[in-house]
Amino acid sequence: MSKISAIADLGTNTFQLLISPLFEFWVVEHLQRPVGLGMGAMEEVTLQEDAMDRAIACLKEFKQVFLAKGGDLNHFYAIGTSILRRASNSREFQERVFSELGIRIRIIDGIQEAEYIYDGIRNSLPERWGKTSLVMDIGGGSVEFILFKGQQVLYRVSLEIGGLRLKSLFSVDNEFNLSVVPDLDAYVSKEMKPLLEACREEKPTVLIGAAGAFETILDIENRPGETPASCELDVPTFLQHKTNLDALRYEERVGYPGMKAFRASIFPYATFLVEKVLRELAINELWFSSYSLKEGFWFTELQSSINQP
Repeated sequence: MSKISAIADLGTNTFQLLISPLFEFWVVEHLQRPVGLGMGAMEEVTLQEDAMDRAIACLKEFKQVFLAKGGDLNHFYAIGTSILRRASNSREFQERVFSELGIRIRIIDGIQEAEYIYDGIRNSLPERWGKTSLVMDIGGGSVEFILFKGQQVLYRVSLEIGGLRLKSLFSVDNEFNLSVVPDLDAYVSKEMKPLLEACREEKPTVLIGAAGAFETILDIENRPGETPASCELDVPTFLQHKTNLDALRYEERVGYPGMKAFRASIFPYATFLVEKVLRELAINELWFSSYSLKEGFWFTELQSSINQP
């Protein structure tokens, strides 16, 4: 096999690993682990010891998988996002990762994160995509939005309204409950105001969801065996599942067909955000893209190496 790269997305809730050749993009391995690095850290914004231990164990696994496939740690890229941007002890965690595993973590700001996500999604869509579109990537800590038309980015922003963040602010007995929706809506409306204003001016007709919760939206549509780079989702089906899931207790939501157990707790917050964007902007077309930050990093940072010896 040719030289390979590993790109690890260290999210607030989930860690993901993409292994791909350095000189040609295709997926050698894709792993996803529910680490919960941000658990207990949303209010004081301090990484908890048990969360850091879980993160170290996950990165150790990622490293072992990469090396077993012939990888070189010089081509292992670990990317830190929302929680590692904000945590008071982020530097301590980074130093521990390097000391124990020899992996350096690259912390990126919200705008850089949005740019990588956009580059990933652009490479997943059908050719000659000309619709004015809004990209949405829902993480545990932040949500990245990119408004674009053709090759032109019209607006981009990173908002601290991710699923785990919203759950820490609006929950009953630490779980979603329909009673929190009015306060949740007021909070999100305030945070989203500049985004909604920009979108009302440019009038996107498509919402494109990047990976994460949108994978579960695809799964609950019951499309067995389908893992497309991108595809259209059925909005009425999504809204019906959202209504069903919002009324369930956590224990019932875990068993819902197509639900990933580690997403069940924060999924209602994610679907609240999706439904709000669709409704506020009168968007009737919803797409899923399996490409996001990791793939965008490859196309942005590694593709330039293709013609090098």
